[in-house]
Amino acid sequence: MTILILEPEDYSLHALKIYKLLGPVYLWANSNQSEKKSADILVIGLKYQIDKIFLDQMPKLKIIALPATGVNHIDVDYVKSKKIKIISLRGQKGFLKNVPSTAEETMALLFSLVRNIPWAFGDVKNGNWDRLAWRGHQLMGKTIGLLGFGRLGRIVARYAKAFGMQVISCDPNVSEKFMKSRGAVKVSMDELFKKSDIISLHVLLTDETQNLVKEKHLKSMKPSAYLINTARAELIEKNSLYNALKNKWIAGAGLDVMWDERSDGSHLKKDPLWKYSQENKNLIILPHIGGATYEAMEDTQEFIAGLVEEYINGRRNLRKSPRQHND
Repeated sequence: MTILILEPEDYSLHALKIYKLLGPVYLWANSNQSEKKSADILVIGLKYQIDKIFLDQMPKLKIIALPATGVNHIDVDYVKSKKIKIISLRGQKGFLKNVPSTAEETMALLFSLVRNIPWAFGDVKNGNWDRLAWRGHQLMGKTIGLLGFGRLGRIVARYAKAFGMQVISCDPNVSEKFMKSRGAVKVSMDELFKKSDIISLHVLLTDETQNLVKEKHLKSMKPSAYLINTARAELIEKNSLYNALKNKWIAGAGLDVMWDERSDGSHLKKDPLWKYSQENKNLIILPHIGGATYEAMEDTQEFIAGLVEEYINGRRNLRKSPRQHND
């Protein structure tokens, strides 16, 4: 079998070892048309849109391997029509419980917002030293509302409790009893948005959850509250977050995701939030780096390579145990 690796170029050596036992491995950037046409397995990340035009370069493709949970950058309907198998991290709960990178980034965005860290640092770089100009808020005693209480929501809940925060959550798939055992109080979605000082989204994007957060929810938030989204932009009704910031319905937002992401950044120029972030000091936008730690990327790349090997050959003897993170 021929394997093409789209990104990144510094792929895990252990993952490459597994793939090389299945067949020749090529980096997309260095591959020629013949190698693309003969590809059986395409290993991707989140950087590129995997659409019909892209996929038609590989007429023999049988498997797309993705070391991530989200597949909204893939034309799934076209992939299904071509009978191509997608192997991803979606549903791999046992493995993912030891990959906390996105939950850690959630906390980083939270701290950055409530303590004005990016803008205070920018002020210092300009030669100023005005501590009173950048007063923020402490977390102890504040309420964090988690929309979604799956793997990441539970990790964030644990981190938040360590800082003395109250945790409430809305997740129809998780019982009140289970949430209570993890130190969280189950509430309705309307209550979540009304009562929280910080809202953090931890929901998989599906047809059912697209536009889950509507303008009415943002309008109901406290004017002093913040919203953090490290999941997918499409969970929020487009333009409603811009309206919430512009009209001061909320105090600020931290985003690791945007609508219609493109690797060249062209999506930013079409989004009013990007322009808003340049002119205001209450919005942080990051380029989808929640899972972009050396540890998480190495572990997920190796795990997915093992799943591909298992799918093809039905064995796991080459699998390396997931790294045990101390979180």
